[in-house]
Amino acid sequence: MKNFYEWQYGLRDKINEVNSRLLQAIKTDQPYLFEMSKYTIDAGGKRFRPLLTILSYEISCNEPYDSILDLASGYELIHTASLIHDDIIDKSKYRRGRETLASKYGIDNAIVVGDYLFAKAYELGSRYGKVVSKVMADGSSHLAEGQIIEALNIGNLSLDIETYNKIIMNKTAYFFSACAEGATIAAMAPDNVRDKLSKFAYNMGMAFQITDDILDIVGNEKEMGKPTMVDLNHDVITLPIIHALSHVTGENKRTLVNILTGKYTDSDYKSKFRDILFKSGSLEYTFKIAKDYILKSVENLNGIGRSDDLGLLMDLALIVVDRINESGVI
Repeated sequence: MKNFYEWQYGLRDKINEVNSRLLQAIKTDQPYLFEMSKYTIDAGGKRFRPLLTILSYEISCNEPYDSILDLASGYELIHTASLIHDDIIDKSKYRRGRETLASKYGIDNAIVVGDYLFAKAYELGSRYGKVVSKVMADGSSHLAEGQIIEALNIGNLSLDIETYNKIIMNKTAYFFSACAEGATIAAMAPDNVRDKLSKFAYNMGMAFQITDDILDIVGNEKEMGKPTMVDLNHDVITLPIIHALSHVTGENKRTLVNILTGKYTDSDYKSKFRDILFKSGSLEYTFKIAKDYILKSVENLNGIGRSDDLGLLMDLALIVVDRINESGVI
């Protein structure tokens, strides 16, 4: 099976066109605003969301994909704006191997750029009519709702799986689903195709966020272009931690709680934390949940038919969990 970079390389023409459309979208008479916006766009990224939008559109109709580039770019701008705000909240210094916008240009400017990208995104989405605009707006609303639910549960060692799922479905899964749904509406796809692709994207989004939570613990910082243990350092409780808290006992349980509450002061707290999650089976358990969501997502594609684009979506779903296999730690 292809890894993500091989898969992405096969779609390089689409990615280049998205990148070009993004730069067109952020043009402004204010040179400094353009400079900061371009700095963020030029940082790159996986372009998961616009590619998901384009492939969903191509599966749904026979029109050329350039018809959906504005919507695909709009979704990417929303994602990028949300990352700018995330970095401010997390006080992150680096993302994608370079300084964050807030670190380089200041928090005040970063907030303005985030707001500007949101505005440009909705302008792009509005070109596809009221229904698509509503889908895009709802996806963005869910992002905010997920962020607030997460914020209300910072450091909550009693966080349950149901609430965790509510956080990640709002922060990630609903937005993935909105990408596919917006594309199918623009393509005037049959209801069954719209439903299947939306559910595919939702389940893939759940798996994507869960694997991200794993990689935050065991990932390679150089390969990811961002630091690990961000969740731990910001008291964010994720699925591996929820599982470990209910399965670890004795001295390991006390150590884990002390690490999570900042009472473990030894310098090896990160390696100790990682070791406890490994030995408790919590990382393996979490990976299984992610794989279950991927199986659901692939099943959602049944009955749509066969096409190269459908195969690319299936590959993308499998690549989401293969990121963990490539890390070689589970």
